[in-house]
Amino acid sequence: MALPPFATAADLAAVTQSDISAEAAELALASASAVIRRWTRQTITRVVDDVVTLRVLTEQELVLPQRPVVSVSQVRVNSLVLQDWVLSGDRLLRTGGWRRLPGTTTYPDPGLVEVTYTHGWVDVPDDVRAVCLDLAAMSVTNPSGLRSVAIDDYSRTFAAETLGSGTLSDSHREILRDYRRRIGTVGLR
Repeated sequence: MALPPFATAADLAAVTQSDISAEAAELALASASAVIRRWTRQTITRVVDDVVTLRVLTEQELVLPQRPVVSVSQVRVNSLVLQDWVLSGDRLLRTGGWRRLPGTTTYPDPGLVEVTYTHGWVDVPDDVRAVCLDLAAMSVTNPSGLRSVAIDDYSRTFAAETLGSGTLSDSHREILRDYRRRIGTVGLR
């Protein structure tokens, strides 16, 4: 499934204050969005009825990988649809734990839990859109990654930050840090 970019070609043209071909703008925005998604490990945009299969690691909770979690429509264990779970933020909780099958007092290992849920933002957060536009603008304004260019009496020098377009700077990472998927209380680097 192809996910939409975090900004539009019109947004990119406005930021760069230049005419950019639709193909170049769409490629730059799709690439910038992919870089952000890869680093954050999040789709960020709304995905409805996404199906994820999770292995039970702790008895009491399952952590859904994409945030924000909007709703959960189905939870299945060993082909049984469960009704006795509660959604708390991005976690599914179950009285008696995830190893207990419904209607029993036994706790066989369920192996995998299949969850169908909706996650992500309807509107891309402004700071994510800003990073996307910054990365895309670097790609379209300096596609060759030149430090400077001179023709006759005209010269242009690019800032060091625009070199190596398509990569997140430290300030980009700082802006996106809150969107990055975490494991437990430790953030991944």
